[in-house]
Amino acid sequence: MFNDFLKANNLEAIPTLFPVKGNMGKDVFKNIDKINSLIDILKEKGAEHIFVIRDLEDLECVVLARNEINSDSVQKIIVEKTMESWFLADSEALQKVFSADDIKVEFPEKIENPFNALKQISKEKENRGISDKLIFAARMLSNGFSIENAAKHPNCDSAKYWCYVELSG
Repeated sequence: MFNDFLKANNLEAIPTLFPVKGNMGKDVFKNIDKINSLIDILKEKGAEHIFVIRDLEDLECVVLARNEINSDSVQKIIVEKTMESWFLADSEALQKVFSADDIKVEFPEKIENPFNALKQISKEKENRGISDKLIFAARMLSNGFSIENAAKHPNCDSAKYWCYVELSG
């Protein structure tokens, strides 16, 4: 799991202060005063490294997504499509979540809307959709989702970048 990855790299997670839902979401990273105050709080709690993970979503390129995070004091991790593409890349966790051995997504970062793809898998395997991204993310985590597993997928380059370039660089 992600905590194992942190331990292997001598990192420790502290609870997030950044809003993850609602109208604040990614917009908080655009406001230099807000992001700096959040960074100050994290540093007061002892953070030596701060990572901001943001998905590309509707932006045209990684540079635009990186530039939306208005701080040079953080490591900026950009997921190529949306973070849900990482979920699609971790077949092992998906198979556990949906109790099905036949779930494998060949090109998770090429899917136009990965969240819709996850909802479709849910409809097919459980006869119901997914209404809340955060609840589904918690479900993936509790079933062993890891960025390392996503990075092992042959067609999930953004997860590889996160695991092998950002943290080692």
